[in-house]
Amino acid sequence: MDKPLDVVIIGGSLSGLMSGVVLKRLGHNVRILNRDPSSSLQGQGAGISALQNVQEFLKSYDITKKPHSVLSSQIQFLNKQGAVTKTAEVSMHMTSWNVLYYRLRANFDGLLSEYCPELPKEAPSGEGKAIYSPGRNVTDVKYADGIVTVYFDNSDGGSGSLHAELVLAADGAGSHIRRILKPDLKRTYAGYVGWRGTAHESAISEETRKAFGGKISYFQYTIPGANGTLEPGQRLLNYVWYCNVPEHSPAFAALMTDSDGHRHRITLPMGKMRPEIWSAQKDFATQILPPPFAELVHKTTSPFVQAITDVASPRAAFFDGKLLLVGDSLTAFRPHIAASTGQAALHAQLLDKVMRGEMDVRGWETEVLRFSRLRRLQSMLWGNAMQFGYVSGAWSWVWYAREMAVQWVGRWWYG
Repeated sequence: MDKPLDVVIIGGSLSGLMSGVVLKRLGHNVRILNRDPSSSLQGQGAGISALQNVQEFLKSYDITKKPHSVLSSQIQFLNKQGAVTKTAEVSMHMTSWNVLYYRLRANFDGLLSEYCPELPKEAPSGEGKAIYSPGRNVTDVKYADGIVTVYFDNSDGGSGSLHAELVLAADGAGSHIRRILKPDLKRTYAGYVGWRGTAHESAISEETRKAFGGKISYFQYTIPGANGTLEPGQRLLNYVWYCNVPEHSPAFAALMTDSDGHRHRITLPMGKMRPEIWSAQKDFATQILPPPFAELVHKTTSPFVQAITDVASPRAAFFDGKLLLVGDSLTAFRPHIAASTGQAALHAQLLDKVMRGEMDVRGWETEVLRFSRLRRLQSMLWGNAMQFGYVSGAWSWVWYAREMAVQWVGRWWYG
């Protein structure tokens, strides 16, 4: 495109930042509106997978060019006694939300942090303007005469609006913008939660460190430590432990009620878990988990819980292609397949092609929906089989296989 666009991105987490970096690099003027009033975000300390799409994105757009992940070359499974029962040769880069967030902020608006204390002296040429605006809670979007108007409330009082030639909704799995555009679309609970946490590598016994051996041990992996350090002994051991909890049960209500008595719907944040709930979960870990995993749970100081949910929009482009749903705002996958960050990277990479004239918005939507449908069904297949048994997983497999066949035929027929 010859003329730089004025772009508004709603949501300042990883997906919004990835697309923002791409658009800025291409010379467009980008403003990110983020609801949180803090000038920079703090994640839950969670680990994430930096798979192929993420690696390709960072290779193309990250000007810091610094190491960002821990490479594991093998996945292993342990039995109740802690012995290895199965291994698979799979190379995976594991990182953390904080590492990627501050890396992307450095690339987007030049934010310096302990994760990225400096930037190259020579910035890429031809870049557009990039503004990160915290404390902007977007309330509505309207479309008229080829322009999208974004309305927002300010955290310090008052309200405002912005006109944009392109708007990206990157406001996450609970997307307010998606609810405006598709009010009948519901986010549903999958019937289980993920207990998440980290423990410092130095706090773990030598026996457990040897059992994990730097490999991905379902459901544990090593991620960068404080300020993104990759130094052995200073990294973090991250885990996701899935437990079935019926939605309307007293157990679910108790679990999602924090130490202040507030009931959470999706995420019980760090520092808010009631002591008696955490004590009971540690006892449960001792009873059923292999000793290395049980120790990791016991050494966790700030656990948090996420209710696993499903939501997927049947459309990605609205307002004549001037408003796009990106990242989890389009589709939220279950964590089993580690695809959410990769989806955000894919959306940004395909947007690059749209801006360069190599693809139109309709083609962009087709590709992101193909990825969305297949990965969503894959995540449901894995989750249902692991949590509810092979009968439940069998039905998920039928839908997954059907979608694979449909996409294969579609690509063969239409290209």
